[in-house]
Amino acid sequence: MFNKVISILGTLILLVVAGCRDVAPISVEEPSTENRTITLNLDITSKASASLDESPTDFNLWIFNGDKLLGYISDNPVWDEIYNGGIDLRASVEAEIDSKGVTQIQFYLLLNTNVENPTTLTPTQLKKLDFTIPKTPYTHDNKVPMSGEATLDIYPSQFHYAVRIDATRSVGKLELYFTKNISSSELYINKVSLGQEPNKGYLFETPENDTISYTATRDLFVSDTGQPTEINTVLTGESLPGNIEDYQKFFKKITILQPYLLENLYGGDNIQVEGVDTSVENFVKRYYIDIEYTIDSAIITKRLYLTKIDRNTLNKVFIRIKEKVFDIELTYKVKPWEMVVLTPEL
Repeated sequence: MFNKVISILGTLILLVVAGCRDVAPISVEEPSTENRTITLNLDITSKASASLDESPTDFNLWIFNGDKLLGYISDNPVWDEIYNGGIDLRASVEAEIDSKGVTQIQFYLLLNTNVENPTTLTPTQLKKLDFTIPKTPYTHDNKVPMSGEATLDIYPSQFHYAVRIDATRSVGKLELYFTKNISSSELYINKVSLGQEPNKGYLFETPENDTISYTATRDLFVSDTGQPTEINTVLTGESLPGNIEDYQKFFKKITILQPYLLENLYGGDNIQVEGVDTSVENFVKRYYIDIEYTIDSAIITKRLYLTKIDRNTLNKVFIRIKEKVFDIELTYKVKPWEMVVLTPEL
């Protein structure tokens, strides 16, 4: 049985506040011909706990007027800890630009990203920048590639401005939880692998029409020292509860080698099981996970096709394996923009 609750967690909000300092105008009629100093105050908050050691690095901020580069900042700012119900990080950045003849400016932000020849890039080229998931796992949710952008209108008589940028992580994150339905069963997780991973992701947004291949595979979990991981947690009942996270203590979370995933927009809103669902939507491009487990001495392999994986989402997969491996049901619920919870029952 599959219960699925979809929403979004792990949203990283980046607030950029830009204020213009007062400068004596050369002309009352044409104050926009001055050089203006624009102060950018960046407030970065995250629902994930953070410390100064987990601050974003490889800071890149472009300021454009159309295709004209007005300013580029690459110096990593000094981050300060603030407490706002959790530990957030805040940094302040100042920049000076020539606003003569400028009626609008655009901000493009990249964090945790090393960009080659950044001052030669146009906004169109920035939006086409891609990346791949490294073999070495990111050390923290605030260390993954992040991007944001905003537009600010400049008015001849206005000297103070504020602009907000919502910076989003360019990857999704996957967590896997397992349990069984009766205590007398012996359940071991042997291996979990990921299939049909995109060969690249985009830092800003994934274009609708692009040539991405979906053929890569990699291991998500392999038993330590060749020994399977035993699942001792038990969750009884005929079906999984709808409020599955309230029952998280009845599941065991396994450690994934690299839990961050490139965005894959194929798969829709339903988990589907090979051999159970008669028709699997987008089966040649959507993510799937192969789970090899041993239950009561029987070695079983199941392939689960995941829903689409959006950037900046935490996808929590709760799996209950039943003693009757042929007994599979499928139900789901969708709650957008709260938390991503995928709950298959095998």
